Amino acid sequence: MLCLSNLGIVAQNTSCKGKVIDATTNEPLIGVSIQEKGTTNGVITDIDGNFNIQASTEAVLVFSYIGYTTVEKKAAECNGITIKLAEDSEMLQEVVVVGYGVQKKVNMSGSVSAIDGEQIAAKPSTDVMSALQGEMPGVTITRSSGQPGSESGLQIRGFSSVNSTQTLVLIDGVEGSLSQVNAEDIASISVLKDAASCAIYGARAAAGVVLVTTKNGTEGKAKVSYNGYVSFNVPGNMPERIPAWEEQEFINNSRLAIGGPEWNAEKSSWVGNPNFNYRPLKNGRWDLFDSVDWLGEGTKNFTLQHNHAVSVSGGTEKMNYLFSANYFYKNGLLKYGPDDFDRYNLLAKVNAKINKYVDLNLNIQYQSNNQSESSYGSKNIFQLLYENRGRQPIMQPEAENYDNPYNGDLQLNPIDLMENGGEKNVKKESYIGKAQLTIKDFIKNLRINLSASRRTGYASQEKNMRTLTWYKWTGDVQRTANPANSLFKEKYSDFHDVLEATANYTFSLQEAHNFNVLAGTSYENYRLDKIGGTAKNMLSNDFFSFNYYDSATATNSELSDEIGTWAMMSYFGRLNYNYQERYLFEANVRYDGSSRLAPSKRWRAFPSVSAAWRISEEKWFNLGWVSSLKLRASWGQLGNGAVLGMYDYLPLIDYKDKNNKIPETYQGEKWFYQKSLASEDKTWEIIETTNVGVDFGFLNNRLTGSFEYYWKYNNEMLSALQLPSQIGINVPNMNIGKLKTWGWDFNINWRDQIKDFSYQVGFNISDSKNELLQYDGASVISEGVVKLLEGHPINTIWGYETDGFWSSREEYIQYKKENPGYVSFNDNIISGGDVKYVAQGKADHVIGKDDLVCLGNTTPRYLYGISLSAQWKGFDLAVMFQGVGKRDVMLNGSMFPLFKAEQMPWTIHRDYWTEDNQDAFWPRLYQYKSDKFNSRPADRWMQDASYFRLKNLTLGYTIPVAKKYMEKLRVYITGQDLFEFTDILSVMDPEAENDATRALYPFFRSWTVGLNVTF
Repeated sequence: MLCLSNLGIVAQNTSCKGKVIDATTNEPLIGVSIQEKGTTNGVITDIDGNFNIQASTEAVLVFSYIGYTTVEKKAAECNGITIKLAEDSEMLQEVVVVGYGVQKKVNMSGSVSAIDGEQIAAKPSTDVMSALQGEMPGVTITRSSGQPGSESGLQIRGFSSVNSTQTLVLIDGVEGSLSQVNAEDIASISVLKDAASCAIYGARAAAGVVLVTTKNGTEGKAKVSYNGYVSFNVPGNMPERIPAWEEQEFINNSRLAIGGPEWNAEKSSWVGNPNFNYRPLKNGRWDLFDSVDWLGEGTKNFTLQHNHAVSVSGGTEKMNYLFSANYFYKNGLLKYGPDDFDRYNLLAKVNAKINKYVDLNLNIQYQSNNQSESSYGSKNIFQLLYENRGRQPIMQPEAENYDNPYNGDLQLNPIDLMENGGEKNVKKESYIGKAQLTIKDFIKNLRINLSASRRTGYASQEKNMRTLTWYKWTGDVQRTANPANSLFKEKYSDFHDVLEATANYTFSLQEAHNFNVLAGTSYENYRLDKIGGTAKNMLSNDFFSFNYYDSATATNSELSDEIGTWAMMSYFGRLNYNYQERYLFEANVRYDGSSRLAPSKRWRAFPSVSAAWRISEEKWFNLGWVSSLKLRASWGQLGNGAVLGMYDYLPLIDYKDKNNKIPETYQGEKWFYQKSLASEDKTWEIIETTNVGVDFGFLNNRLTGSFEYYWKYNNEMLSALQLPSQIGINVPNMNIGKLKTWGWDFNINWRDQIKDFSYQVGFNISDSKNELLQYDGASVISEGVVKLLEGHPINTIWGYETDGFWSSREEYIQYKKENPGYVSFNDNIISGGDVKYVAQGKADHVIGKDDLVCLGNTTPRYLYGISLSAQWKGFDLAVMFQGVGKRDVMLNGSMFPLFKAEQMPWTIHRDYWTEDNQDAFWPRLYQYKSDKFNSRPADRWMQDASYFRLKNLTLGYTIPVAKKYMEKLRVYITGQDLFEFTDILSVMDPEAENDATRALYPFFRSWTVGLNVTF
């Protein structure tokens, strides 16, 4: 019986052998996962597509492969047969949002990058812009501060102009801001990078276009989703203070060369003595010996950030809906006073089928954010915390005897400024509404869209500055902040109306020639109304109102207002053609007219053409490992309408001087004048762009990628015309400048699945260079950053070549004897530890501007991102690295030890020159009093701001739950900006702006715990 039983068990398991091939090419498929459903039992196919798996005859085998449709078969049916897997039609039909429509990704001939909304929402970033950093080649996201509410910069494929350019961001077709969007609402983002993809937007698209598509409701019962997280933020790179007694040592040593130390050794030893930290002086001031860690006293150890998003969606075949709400809050690092930011979002979308010919779509959005900080400025507060003398106490000695208990004997008191100096509040609101009527198929394959939208914005700013007075021990005033207390208020409203009509017709000839034709028109109308006012010398230091200030003095109040309005009319069209989805062609044209230009220069057409060849679709192409291969090229022209000004083709009257101040009257009469010549010849800047690229997919599209090279010319760039000053009036900008920009984008992705383990690897990198070919008057070289210089890139850094430090004054004198005529900066005090500047050419002259050399450029280059992700049995892991391969920044003089008497040194300044430390980083200590002779821009002070950063690390787990209770339950933990490798000074983040001063608000490193729930 036992033997029979064992035989029965063996009989229930059998060996299933077979082969898996491509259903179209009949080529064997390598690495196909064959798994017994509901178990961990599985194998993969070998190099010939063969498999052998032991399984129960009643089991179901699951055949899965990246890029192919999954097949399930009973094990009993699989032995000795060939399994054919067909390519996943959804992948082949993958579409990307483009201007006024969507296109199949495989049929695109322009340059477009796209990202799924889920990838963005998975990052607990402060805004969508930050979440995009490192995700797409050719898209540069720059941060400048960690302050709550600070916004990131966006640039697509480098500079298009030296003048103002702004990437056009359209959210469901309505212009908006990426920093205001709720990441949970986003379905996808498309970035249009070349002229072929952007030309449909004409004069608004010179700096590229970002198309944000929000989610829609889906058919079915109501679905409720919640995503919430809490983040703990700690500061990243920032200065470290040294003890007050060490500061005193620095100060004493810095004065040795100019008459001796500030204090003798005995008095210096009193600093930090807890039993003796002050005494009164005869001059009425305090002699202070405290030891205060200002940075520690004025900042928190960590801050909080949290986000909550909830949505409800559902619908029927006739109508679907989605409603969502979001709240975000981030607290700042400063310990006292206001320093925070919050944001609110509401979204309502309803899509209805009126009948089989007509659809109606309604989209309503509300966006609001509030930023609060000290009226003195959060960055300025940080500067005081970084540099205030440690021997100055926070509170007055014998504080109960004074009106203000805070001490301000040596410097402004940042703690008092935070708590009592006043606050600044900025609030912005946007109301967005769009209605779209779609009429379709009353003529087969014809679709007409009629839409109307309005974005209305409201903003207000209020800043009150209280007068703070600090006293000597005698009760006399020692120093005052904001001596004339004041109130500033500004309010503005604007609206942007857009009316659009498009018609789209699709047809095919002989089932091989496929056409899509788009024609449309657009009308835009914009108006801004702004008013602002300042009142000084308020009647009370605690009550701020325009009704209560000293109005007897006319200069105590200032009023201003501004009205800006413009309109644009446009006509546009697009033709798409493909032959058997093998040869692809697209042509676009947009004809724009702007009210801001003279009637004779108002209208301009912006055309583009592109073509592509899907080589892999040719019958003769039979490389089995090449799944797809496409060559493409494009050319087009775009207009830059952001620089047109407001009606300066008319002679405009002004009454303010060049400093924007109201001048005195002339013989008792107010006067008005024409400030600038009118320019009827001024017209659009035209950016002409060419792009070539290749898209590829190998090994059944497990390995995919693309490479693109582009170049663009702005041959009609607006430039200031240089005329003799005798003309006596400002000269308008003319279309006489030229700029060339060129670069490349590359991305490659691998994805695969081994049994129930899936993983993905991605890498992207891009570079952009530029040269200013022509710009009237841009020929002056000076120290530091030179933004515009003909024959050079934008934002080049110029400085001096150096050769270490002089070892002594004697060495300097000897060098001058050997090189008659050589004179360095501050010749009469040069000593050991001062910078040795190298003359260009023969060293027979005074070091000056003729010795300047180009040291680098502030523009980041070789921007890259690396993404790694994996999923296994409900667990998901995602890792994102991001960085910049090359960027140069120059140290600002304020970073040097004791550049000003009140700027205390940090721990990095301990490495200064002495006779025993001649290989130091910093020059000798000296009372510079803002003299730059050792801190002039030079190769020695150039900083390498390239970096490699762990941008994001996320580990999540989807908890298996009964579907009758909830559809999904996922928990996750995320780290953001966890560390970076960089050679820049440790007090700075590598993304900090060039020539950064001590007014640095540090970036944060964050740890987040979050929850996703769907019912």
